[in-house]
Amino acid sequence: MLYTIVMMVCMTAAPQTCEQREEMADGLAMNPGVAFMQAQPLVAHWLETHPGYVVQRWRVLPGRGS
Repeated sequence: MLYTIVMMVCMTAAPQTCEQREEMADGLAMNPGVAFMQAQPLVAHWLETHPGYVVQRWRVLPGRGS
């Protein structure tokens, strides 16, 4: 199932500088609770590939897409 991971990310050097980022995730479980658990490694990977940012909060929304 297609989901959108919505993250509020802030710069580590300027914690007051935050923005919302959206990443598409396909193939997660239809059950929202299971999909949330499956998305955790995707959020961790995003952090690894975007040094200088911290994720303040995130959520998984089903059926979103641009």
